[in-house]
Amino acid sequence: MDFRTRIDTHSFGVRVSALILKDDKIYLAKSPYDGYYLLGGAILVDELTEDALKREIREEVNLDIEVGKLAFIVENQFALEGTNYHQIEFHYLANPLSEPKSEMVESGQTRKCEWVSLDRLSDIDLNPTFLKTALKNWDGQIKHFVNRYGEE
Repeated sequence: MDFRTRIDTHSFGVRVSALILKDDKIYLAKSPYDGYYLLGGAILVDELTEDALKREIREEVNLDIEVGKLAFIVENQFALEGTNYHQIEFHYLANPLSEPKSEMVESGQTRKCEWVSLDRLSDIDLNPTFLKTALKNWDGQIKHFVNRYGEE
């Protein structure tokens, strides 16, 4: 069981996301709507965030990672396919220990995954949007962001 609850068209959850970085690039998943997002997922009951991150990345792209610093705590609010999501997210830096797969299967759909240059982040549709600038300007201290999809 994970930390998610749903009431009518609203979903609330706690999740972890990986900022998988290598050679000034970040590894992202591509949505069916041509947007990009971080890999990660829900934290299970009684699971530490770092353990959840390792499990999720291994499940999604068969990649073992070394979990680094916690960079961002995010209150992420967005709507998708008739559901309003509110997620508390822990975004960790992560070092890949091998090369990840170029696709994953999520919700029965195959999604492409790719390395995206940090210099290109401002040019793509990225959720959460604050990452377009915050990642390049990160000073090593944990930052808190409220991200409402559609707001810049």
